[in-house]
Amino acid sequence: MSIFKNLFNTQKEHSKIFPKESNEGNVKIENNQIICTDSNGINSCTVHLKDLQYVYITIRSNKLAYLFLFDHHQNFIPVTYSGFSKMYLELSAKFNFKDAIFFKNIAKTTILKKEIWRKHYIPTFEILNSNNIDYNLGFEIQSNPKQFISWDTTYEELEKNKNTLFEKSPYEQKLLKFNAPVRIGNILLKDFSAYFDNDRNDVPVLHYYTHCFNNIATDESYIQLKKVLNTDLTTGKMNNGYERADQKNINFNLKGMQLSICYTYDSDWLFNCGYTSLSIENKREYPALLHNKSYEELMVISDFLLFNGNIKMSGDYRKNKNIKNRPEKINLQFKDNTIIWVDDKNKKIGFSNNNIAELFDIDEINSFCIQNILPAKGSGGATLEIITDTKKYNHPIFYEACNFFDKYALKIEEITGKKVVFGKEYHDC
Repeated sequence: MSIFKNLFNTQKEHSKIFPKESNEGNVKIENNQIICTDSNGINSCTVHLKDLQYVYITIRSNKLAYLFLFDHHQNFIPVTYSGFSKMYLELSAKFNFKDAIFFKNIAKTTILKKEIWRKHYIPTFEILNSNNIDYNLGFEIQSNPKQFISWDTTYEELEKNKNTLFEKSPYEQKLLKFNAPVRIGNILLKDFSAYFDNDRNDVPVLHYYTHCFNNIATDESYIQLKKVLNTDLTTGKMNNGYERADQKNINFNLKGMQLSICYTYDSDWLFNCGYTSLSIENKREYPALLHNKSYEELMVISDFLLFNGNIKMSGDYRKNKNIKNRPEKINLQFKDNTIIWVDDKNKKIGFSNNNIAELFDIDEINSFCIQNILPAKGSGGATLEIITDTKKYNHPIFYEACNFFDKYALKIEEITGKKVVFGKEYHDC
């Protein structure tokens, strides 16, 4: 018997030859799921067949063959695991895999990926034969009656809208959806969503998105969307994009709303997604959210600590309600110095650098943490962080060079009445 026949077990159909199975792992179908387990857990996974999007035969850099299945998560199942042949034949019968491609490549050792199945879709978008020019204003819910929603509509307002509902994404994100298709300009979208996980709800929604499929899940969706957007939106509104062999992307600026379309193809690192991702991000400024007149009128500086150094402070006030304009009283008394101030009368602690400030209730702050990052491949650094009772992670306030805040630790404790701890140091790799 040849070496080839020793290595491979021949099934009833001569063309369907699987590698010899081993006990390194096990795979089976149970309750409409593929359950793959192995001793070290590297390839262990659960594939939800109801969510299956596409399947490939792949040879990876270790020269081994895997069945790749995408159900909103990437799953690589070695073809040598116990139970694989039974599982594959059952799947192929259920989904009508391209077996000829699978078996032609299963014994190869050079890196490759070949698609053997892709889900067909009811198209999720439509190009309208209309002349709408309201892209920069908002979108229209095709309810009865129709309802136009401004891009400046807040999370709080949308949450109360009778045409909205909530779901969880496959990645456990909270999503807002609509109970009717949505029109943006001359594009009708049947599954429009908004990420609804912002820390504050009194700001306009920052990110909408959808996946635009045609019926056979190809880049024809990108071609159609690109054509209508290029026609409807003048070239002066188009930002720099790119169209490479692995991915195509175009961006349009709609008076502070960034609309982008993107299609991903097979490459060394990526798989053909089958849809055009349409994303709309709110880049507009809302300066009224930075005003804090009600506090500034009552503000009292009970104690303070000034810092000397090249301190930086960052954050997005549209996501963090604590970020406000630097109080005028701080400017008048301390010029442009970096400062922590304590306001015992109003039970506040404030932090300010340049033209912004962050303001917390004293009771919100449990303690402070100085986190030093040692220089390595990178230059390292340090952060002064707030530890709260309600957050699972520390909230960074100030940034400077490694060990910069060490000398301020006792002074911070003295003026705030809060303990300062030091985080475990690590290298900037």
